[in-house]
Amino acid sequence: MKTLSSLVVLAVIFIDFLHFWIPSANATTVSAELCTPQQTHISFGRSAEEMTIMWSTKGSCSSLVKYGSGPFKLALSASGDSRLLVPAHNTSEQQFIHNVLLKDLLPGTVYFYMPVSDDVSAGPYFFQTPHNLNEGTKLMVFSDVSTSSPFMKTLVKEALTGEYSALLHLGNIAMNMSSEHGSNGDHYMTSIEQAVRTVPYLTAPGPSEIEDGSYSNYLLRFAVSQEWPMKLDKLWYSIDIGAVHLISYSTEVFYSGDGKYATLQHDWLIKDLKLANGNRDEVPWIIAFGHRPMYCTCEDPKLTCNSKVTKSSPERTELEDIFYHYGVDMVLESYGAAYERSFPMYKGVQVTDNYTNPLGPVHIVCGGASPWTIEHNFTTPAPSWSAFRYINESVLSFGRLHIVNATLLTYEQINATDGSVIDSFDIFQEKHGQFSTSKLPPNISAEIDKERIDAGGKPGVLNIEEIGTTDTKTRLSELLQGDNRVRLIIGVSCGAFAVVAIITIILIKTIRKKKKVTRRWEQMDINYGKKFYSKAPEKDEDNDFEIDMSDGTEPSRKLLNADD
Repeated sequence: MKTLSSLVVLAVIFIDFLHFWIPSANATTVSAELCTPQQTHISFGRSAEEMTIMWSTKGSCSSLVKYGSGPFKLALSASGDSRLLVPAHNTSEQQFIHNVLLKDLLPGTVYFYMPVSDDVSAGPYFFQTPHNLNEGTKLMVFSDVSTSSPFMKTLVKEALTGEYSALLHLGNIAMNMSSEHGSNGDHYMTSIEQAVRTVPYLTAPGPSEIEDGSYSNYLLRFAVSQEWPMKLDKLWYSIDIGAVHLISYSTEVFYSGDGKYATLQHDWLIKDLKLANGNRDEVPWIIAFGHRPMYCTCEDPKLTCNSKVTKSSPERTELEDIFYHYGVDMVLESYGAAYERSFPMYKGVQVTDNYTNPLGPVHIVCGGASPWTIEHNFTTPAPSWSAFRYINESVLSFGRLHIVNATLLTYEQINATDGSVIDSFDIFQEKHGQFSTSKLPPNISAEIDKERIDAGGKPGVLNIEEIGTTDTKTRLSELLQGDNRVRLIIGVSCGAFAVVAIITIILIKTIRKKKKVTRRWEQMDINYGKKFYSKAPEKDEDNDFEIDMSDGTEPSRKLLNADD
């Protein structure tokens, strides 16, 4: 009996234990499911000494990153913030995006890290910060990557070679992250996670980023060199990595909104490039990357980059003069169906036929990394500025950009299927700085001026300072730079002289009404189409001289009476 009682007591205790333990286990399971970090990826902060760690969870959980010098030496920690990603079409699904910034990192150092949400962690993962200025910088370049693209395996494998300081994605991420109620974005970030949680992921927006009518996924899922969440008036940024100043810009500002964002980007670009030019002794290379190309030779009628009329391409109208004037060495752009490389060029004119100390930017249209149905071929013949073109429907490709040192840059376009090199070239630049048509041969400058006139502009006039909200003092100081400096100085001087001359005439006429004076025509250097008077020293006799400037010839003089 005693034994039976003991068994009953034990059974009750066991049942009570199950009663309390099972809900606790279920609660732990639910918590783990809601707070498990997923889709981890990294990007730089405001400099290469900062790293942003991002991930997503299904529930509202805390944001913490543990990091350190080894997988079991995560002695440091940093906390961050999270935001709810509102799903498209008001579905019941929800997702929280987390953001934590790691600061004061050492160059060329491997760090291990673990994202943690409510004590649920993932990893450890690792990344390496870029080396200092004396080391080379290698960047992987690609665009138009769909979730189902066979390029995804190549991307992950290539990123994990440890050769790259960053991955540059030139827009059209997942070919619309918001589709399938946002689940397409989840599939994409999961597929690419192994690469982008190890190598910083730098992006530029393309048309796919606004296909849901907004940038909701792009603004929240990524954080690049600025405050988070990103804002529509700051979809552009720059960062120094080793010897290269990288600029990500938006071409989509020219196709949406009322032009306000285009103006803001314009002013930001000028300010950023001025600072970058002041630092070229330390960071000599400047490379810009965006989505839609300025120039291409594909026959696709939907493209503006193949137009011979500059004003029909907003990218050319609003960006080309800025990039040229401030000496951008290379512009990386995207067109999904083809790869194309230009000679150094400006205004559709090839300025040199090689890449040794080029006198203009080099444009690269990076072939897409997703299968495309080729509907249009290249135009024939190729214009002189087009150095190399490649189109093949069955071949996906990506770029390898290697900044070797302060004077040498190499670029390769790679077949993603077999790793073969489609195209390769070097840029050797000893004279980093602003470009100017005054340094070009006269025939090239004349051809550029003709292109300017055909586009409705004026010879020698850059479309740099015509829009924006910069204050008058700063705007004037900016105008004094570049190809228009001499014209501006002459214009301002002539204008000031004219004002002084008018005031002088008014004073003379006022004095003449009061008393008799001796007048003399004074020789002038500028033809104003009228006669000017200046007061001569008073004498007993009239002694006036006249000079006729109406035809600009040598003056003829005659004595006049001073009577009015």
